[in-house]
Amino acid sequence: MATLKDVAEKVGVSITTVSRVMNGRGAISRETRDKVFAAMKELNYFPNEMARSLGNKSSHLIGLIVPYIDHAFFGILTAAIEEACYKSGYKLFFCTSGGNPNRERELFTMLCANNVAGVLVCSRITDESLYMQTDVPIVTIERMIEDVPSVSCDNYKGGVLAAQELLASGCKSPLLFGNRIISDQLPASLRYKGFQDTCARSGSPCSEYYIDAEDLFGKNLGEDVYKALKQFPETDGIFATSDVLAARIMNTLNDADEADTFGRIPVIGFDGVDISAYCEISTIAQPIRQMGALAVQILIQRINGQIVPERSILPVSLIRRKTSGPNFVKA
Repeated sequence: MATLKDVAEKVGVSITTVSRVMNGRGAISRETRDKVFAAMKELNYFPNEMARSLGNKSSHLIGLIVPYIDHAFFGILTAAIEEACYKSGYKLFFCTSGGNPNRERELFTMLCANNVAGVLVCSRITDESLYMQTDVPIVTIERMIEDVPSVSCDNYKGGVLAAQELLASGCKSPLLFGNRIISDQLPASLRYKGFQDTCARSGSPCSEYYIDAEDLFGKNLGEDVYKALKQFPETDGIFATSDVLAARIMNTLNDADEADTFGRIPVIGFDGVDISAYCEISTIAQPIRQMGALAVQILIQRINGQIVPERSILPVSLIRRKTSGPNFVKA
């Protein structure tokens, strides 16, 4: 494989000059920069970013820890973060924890050992001490940790909008169906509270049915929906706290046997991912891509020693489709 020395000899400059070109440092002429990059291409030279970072005591690597990549929300978020990193001259070191707290701790330790410039975290651990005992700049997404900047959507407003939409659809006994919240530090808890408060103020307090905190895909959702509607037979509308859950709920309700049992009721999801459009489900849309880009921007500002806001909350919006609205007709 070609080395930094090979590139320098090809161009006829010092190794230091090539290094400066690669790191964007020093007063290097445009002609020299072009020659260096042309030589790198000709020689198929690829810089070892980790080795460079260890040698320079700095890096252009950003770590990202998400629980899953095959969940629509985290897939969109990761793509937005990678794009924002690329545009800012950083490379992304991507990790998935599988929602396992011990694995998340190991991944964070590994990222720090590889001298990343900073870390973006969608944390699932309740013990925050790991992230409070490091000098590595951190920004959390949809998670709050003391003294750590966070980016999230306006979850409370989203819950309010979901409740208002079901009430506008004629619901008198709405059901909140979602994952159990394991920590108040997860902003999603405000999503639930906004829904609960709005229903209570309207005189139509909601029922609640929770599945496991880490069951984001609703593995046994058909059975859970049946249990929920048997437990709360007066249910006449459902707020599913993610679009993935909403789609699976609609699939259950549209099943021939279940349709005969429960009839057709309004359903609204949360996230605004593609599955809600495919299934024509009403949803509360998060600005997921903007959240990812903003998290990268704030992290780079922290890396550069700038002052950043403690909490950045982006607005949500209602997307009304066939599963709710004032003109919704129940079976």
